[in-house]
Amino acid sequence: MPPASLISRPPFGLAVSVGLSMVLAGGGCSPSAPAGPPAPSGPAAHEPEAPPGPPLFEDVTTASGVNFRYRNGEDTADHLSILESLGGGAALVDYDGDGQLDLFLPGGGGFAGQQKRDIVGNPCKLYRNLGGAKFEDVTEAVGLGGLAGGRPWFYSHGAAVADTDRDGWPDLLVTGWGAVALFRNVPVDPAAPAKGRRFVDVTAAAGLGEGIAWATSAAFADLDADGFPDLYLCQYVDWSWAKNPPCHYDGKTPDVCPPKQFDGLTHKLYRNTGRGAFADVSREAGLVPGGPNQSKGLGVLVVDVDGDGRPDVYVANDTVDNFLYLNKSRPGALRLDERGLKCGVARDDRGGANGSMGVDAGDPEGTGRPALWVTNYENELHALYRNDSTPDRPFFHFRSSAAGIGAIGQRFVGWGTAFLDADLDGWEDLYVANGHAIRFPTGRATARRQRPVLLLNQGGKRFADAGGRVGGYAETPRLARGVAFGDLDNDGRTDLVVSHVNEPAAVLRGTGGPDHHWIGVRLVGKDHACVVGAKAAWEAGGRRQTRFVKGGGSYASSGDRRLLFGLGAEPAGRLVVTWPDGTEQTFDGLAADRYYRITQGSAKPEREPGAGK
Repeated sequence: MPPASLISRPPFGLAVSVGLSMVLAGGGCSPSAPAGPPAPSGPAAHEPEAPPGPPLFEDVTTASGVNFRYRNGEDTADHLSILESLGGGAALVDYDGDGQLDLFLPGGGGFAGQQKRDIVGNPCKLYRNLGGAKFEDVTEAVGLGGLAGGRPWFYSHGAAVADTDRDGWPDLLVTGWGAVALFRNVPVDPAAPAKGRRFVDVTAAAGLGEGIAWATSAAFADLDADGFPDLYLCQYVDWSWAKNPPCHYDGKTPDVCPPKQFDGLTHKLYRNTGRGAFADVSREAGLVPGGPNQSKGLGVLVVDVDGDGRPDVYVANDTVDNFLYLNKSRPGALRLDERGLKCGVARDDRGGANGSMGVDAGDPEGTGRPALWVTNYENELHALYRNDSTPDRPFFHFRSSAAGIGAIGQRFVGWGTAFLDADLDGWEDLYVANGHAIRFPTGRATARRQRPVLLLNQGGKRFADAGGRVGGYAETPRLARGVAFGDLDNDGRTDLVVSHVNEPAAVLRGTGGPDHHWIGVRLVGKDHACVVGAKAAWEAGGRRQTRFVKGGGSYASSGDRRLLFGLGAEPAGRLVVTWPDGTEQTFDGLAADRYYRITQGSAKPEREPGAGK
């Protein structure tokens, strides 16, 4: 048999290989950037063993008060439609400004009518954080029981969070089949804006109510440097009941059709006008059009990849090339230049397009530049792209095998994911939620429900599979999808909220690094301007850790936007903040084990309310 790294994936995501030399020519990016050690094509012969130790997470779902499940409709009709395969995400949003992250969960949908072909939505939920990762259901009280005019929810998938109107309060966007909904965060009493908040559906007034076919993940970022967050919206495939052919993988058993059966949909880009509305600028901005081999979007991340202060857009597409849009915008005019192939992040190391779902960026090697990370389908390696950019020449190298990630094998179907420092040792680790996209797997995975993956960073050199240290949650295979990552109890450790398909969502409390220190910062723009594209670095002991302000990330989810540094046993250091306009601020003498709020231009950090020791 051929080695595992050369076995092609099954029909759910057929990859087509081409020589890398064919796609690296042309302007915009350069393959001549330093590559570092060469990356072998298959798993290394001697992968590091998982370091022993206690669990790094504790399942606190029951005690948390969160009791909710995403439903995909298979219990009402079981159509085996691709609509049922995507599942949902989760969003963390401190909607009431008390310093505690609250939790929003999309509800999915089902099928109604005589033939069970009317696509309907299930209610979503908002849980208010009471402190200590304890939650209460406040959905109806805050106006999220339905849409404007008393309309019920649509079939939902994901959520994104941003202060869209720059009033200092986070707003909420929900995505799904045929619709999105934008909820503005407003005071219950305008005379006392901090004494009670609720959400109001402003979708139509904001210009987001038309032209949505199938929205999955979304990301907010100020692309044109006017201070207001613009919106990138992923769309998936052109599916309908009329385009729902029978499919199977073993020659006889009906199953969910693969995305290669459908044309991809053109994604959406909206410019924030600064007047409470968004303008669709998808065409003039240069978005790649949909088609049979294009644009099947599932995950999106916005981060400044080339260090020019302008946030760029990276998109995880399913079975077709991923996109890297370099930001060429100017105030009032959004322009994106797609350079995924030329920059080395559209395909894997063998030139094959992957079935990509989740995405994040981090600095696992301490280079100061954001590496890109993508979760993929079975029989494919999850992709770690090292950022080897030089000024004016953004370029990446595929590093999964060289980084030891091949040790987990290729049997997983990965979704929600993030870089996080699970043990607070100052090196970013990786978490991946897994679960198959089809009902009756026949490939390498064979199981529909799968365990999560935790990869511990071994000093910036390689990762080790430490799935056994996830804790009791990992003992039961799950059908997981989106994950929201954030510090729910403000103890400096990243917690997880995992959305499953037809199973209760899980709340996992981070417990790692009990003897280690940490520090967290929230970067705030002047007059509440969006600061996606900024970064912060912690300098101590001859090392520099870098964290990036990002939009989007994971899969169909939105996490904690505070930047968290694990300090190990050494709490002293210096914080250097670089804002999107290139200005730097340096802060010495910050006490460890607490969160700070740093406003652009202010020389004095403030303690975050309700956060830290």
